[in-house]
Amino acid sequence: MQATGVLLAGGKSSRMKKDKAFLEIEGQSLAERSLKVLKALFPEVLISSNQPELFAQYELPVIRDEVIGRGPLEGLYQGLKAAKHDVVFFVACDMPFLEIELIRFLAKWSSDYDLVVPKLQSGLHPLHAFYHRRCLSAIKNNLEAGRLKIIDFYSACSAKYVDEKEMSGCFTDLTNAFCNVNTPEEWSYINKTITPI
Repeated sequence: MQATGVLLAGGKSSRMKKDKAFLEIEGQSLAERSLKVLKALFPEVLISSNQPELFAQYELPVIRDEVIGRGPLEGLYQGLKAAKHDVVFFVACDMPFLEIELIRFLAKWSSDYDLVVPKLQSGLHPLHAFYHRRCLSAIKNNLEAGRLKIIDFYSACSAKYVDEKEMSGCFTDLTNAFCNVNTPEEWSYINKTITPI
């Protein structure tokens, strides 16, 4: 796949009270699990973090924010600027059960649209999505205006929202694939009820 994969690992993990990227399932950190999937899919893999020393063991480029405090939108902006490829898949580091084939499925639209975002009944998943370099100007405008919610720049771009019906025709366990963890309670639930892949 001629695209770049970026692991977004710059969050504060304030509700978890510890760095979510290094929570472990069966002895493997969430960061390691996600990077394994990204490396299987993309010729270039980057990590977005303001603490590059935490990820030195992975021997991958770590992209830092130019302006601290602007959240994941800043991560998207810097990732798109740093990537060698025009198309970039961004994923949050707190999703334990990424599905390679689901990411490939979403990639089908990545050259035709500025952004390809899964849309479930629970809402959009902007941190498990493809973005084209064409989004840079719209993202920059929003950053400069202080509009930091990711989906706020979508209206300025051509967007493909891949709905649950489209995905469920090929994938039966979307709950698992889009599962993310934010609190100790959610992490405990995931470990008890979801079988790791």
